[in-house]
Amino acid sequence: SQEPRLFASISSYTFDDWAGPPIGVFTSIPTGAAQDWPILIVIPGARRNAEEYRDQWHHLATANQFLVLVLQGPRDSFPSEWEYNAGGVVNESGASQPEERWLFSVIEPMFDDFTRRFSSTRTRYALYGHAAGGGFVHRFLLFKPGARVDRAVAANPACWTMPDSSDNYPFGVRNTKFDDQDIATWFSKPLTILLGEKDLGPRTKPLSNGPRARVQGPNVLTRGVGFYKRAAEVATDRQLPLRWQLDVVPNVGHSNAHLASHAVRHLFP
Repeated sequence: SQEPRLFASISSYTFDDWAGPPIGVFTSIPTGAAQDWPILIVIPGARRNAEEYRDQWHHLATANQFLVLVLQGPRDSFPSEWEYNAGGVVNESGASQPEERWLFSVIEPMFDDFTRRFSSTRTRYALYGHAAGGGFVHRFLLFKPGARVDRAVAANPACWTMPDSSDNYPFGVRNTKFDDQDIATWFSKPLTILLGEKDLGPRTKPLSNGPRARVQGPNVLTRGVGFYKRAAEVATDRQLPLRWQLDVVPNVGHSNAHLASHAVRHLFP
């Protein structure tokens, strides 16, 4: 029989077994990890600082007994918010892009590759993203409804895809293939919107601080609360169950390091 390959390490490797360009994967496998430990996939913010995110999550993984893999989407392949936070579904001109090359489409094959590499027995995973990564996470649940996600946390996204057709993607779903039934499926996903009470500064990127983003509010906290309220309104109007929850963390700003420990309670309750 095959020997388990799990071993204590923080490491990194390149994953290229998908239709899109190679991506980096930074892993944390705490000492004494077992093959059945839960797996968390982490999407970093706009700085794409996967190694720093992995290091920030390592002590939490050790204390709470789970494995971490952090995606690093290289800037030369995913240069802007359109390719990264918004998953590459459409380009800056609004033209649809092939689904097999969306950044969203790397998550499931990356997970399967990880479980093979390390002989994990897990068949599902938790998903977390902060800032740009939080934007990625809530959209991923919409665009990949069959993904094997147990629980997800979108922390401090700079802007949101509203659950209605009031605007084109990535601010609404007007120019996408989605209908009311797809929104109902999205609402059924176990998503936590995690916000820092002091995340009140302006964002700096052209998409997340452009005029369409500013319609959602002046800062990250306001936009996040507004997104949850809008989802609750749509759910009430259409009599849909909403599994999403909102958690505003006191005395925290735009910081993955400070929100990660709060996210653990939602990801692995």
